[in-house]
Amino acid sequence: MKKILGLFIIAAFVGLSVLALTPTPSYALPNFAKKHEASCTLCHTVWPALNRFGEQYLMNGFQMPDTEDGGDVGKIKPDEHVALDSGGANPPLSVRMVVETFLTRDQKTEGAADDSRSALIEARNAETPFFAGGTIGKNFSYFIDNVAGAQEQMWVGLHNIGGPGVVNVRYGVINNADFDAWSNHRHDLGGSFAATVASDTHTDAVALQFYGRPAGGPLTYQVSADTHGRSNTNSLNYGLMLRGDFGPAAVSYHYGANNAAKSAWGSAGKDMTSTSQILAARAILTGIEVSAAYALNTADDQSSGSSSKTDSNGLVLEGIYFTEMFDIQARYSSFTYSKYANVTSGLSDADRSKISLKLDYHATTNSKIFFKYETDSYKGDALKTGGVYNSGTSGYNDGYSSIGVDLAF
Repeated sequence: MKKILGLFIIAAFVGLSVLALTPTPSYALPNFAKKHEASCTLCHTVWPALNRFGEQYLMNGFQMPDTEDGGDVGKIKPDEHVALDSGGANPPLSVRMVVETFLTRDQKTEGAADDSRSALIEARNAETPFFAGGTIGKNFSYFIDNVAGAQEQMWVGLHNIGGPGVVNVRYGVINNADFDAWSNHRHDLGGSFAATVASDTHTDAVALQFYGRPAGGPLTYQVSADTHGRSNTNSLNYGLMLRGDFGPAAVSYHYGANNAAKSAWGSAGKDMTSTSQILAARAILTGIEVSAAYALNTADDQSSGSSSKTDSNGLVLEGIYFTEMFDIQARYSSFTYSKYANVTSGLSDADRSKISLKLDYHATTNSKIFFKYETDSYKGDALKTGGVYNSGTSGYNDGYSSIGVDLAF
């Protein structure tokens, strides 16, 4: 029975591919593309990743770069103080539908035989996140990103205070790494270990953010304060990001301090503090995108009354070749963790790495039919202190391949 179901899935996937090769007269483009009557490629390399124009469009509060058109484009005005969305961009909603199923899935624990797991008829991912965003008026923006019924981001923004690009303000549930040269999200291959390590710089939390790209120049700054990790205190975390854009390349440095975790839990009432730093670079050429990021984190957890210090670092290297009809993506990501002072459990460390490959066929500008392959290797206990993820073992090698469909409309 499983073989029959598996063959049915493969046949259905092939059938979708054949249908995709049939020319289609129109494209169901998301709300920003509909608002400006432009292709998704105006703002994206391989969506959801933004190109330089798309980044500047986001920075400018969903207004065309270096303009203040938020109260005019795609709007009707019942009176001079109200600007409402009109036409194809009304309502200002977009939906993304992702359906992905395993082809193969294997896991090998060190010292054990290969363990093939049921895969062919099991879904890996099935979700329909939606977002709403746009402008309420000139230099006044909003955004809601709903994932699995929860608001991953939800903020309002005021823009071009003091002149073009001088000061912009966002308040709400914000991802503070939106403007890094390599953002921790909006990647077709998902997050990376560099983002995991540098969580103090980006974790979605209630935040107040000030940023700017004065006079539309090459330099971008950002300062922020947020509530990430706060435990029964009124303290805040602070972050600083500096970015430079030079021709096709961008470089950024982001520092985040998680000082808000001064714990009032338990009798010890000690501090839990950490700092993150991430250095990132990205270059976008014709049909090619390459990016890299390296992150460091140092943490000290004294909530139990004793010091537990950890150091970790993460690396990501990513390359994309893209055309109008298809793209090929490759990524290497690694993570190293060391716990070097803990009076309770002593020392421990771990290493983990992933290699991800993805091939997309773009049936239309706003759809993908894809194949993905990923390996995931973990090695713990280099200091011989016992298993971390797999109790009593020293590591694993995991991997899978999958096929799926990704639509945005």
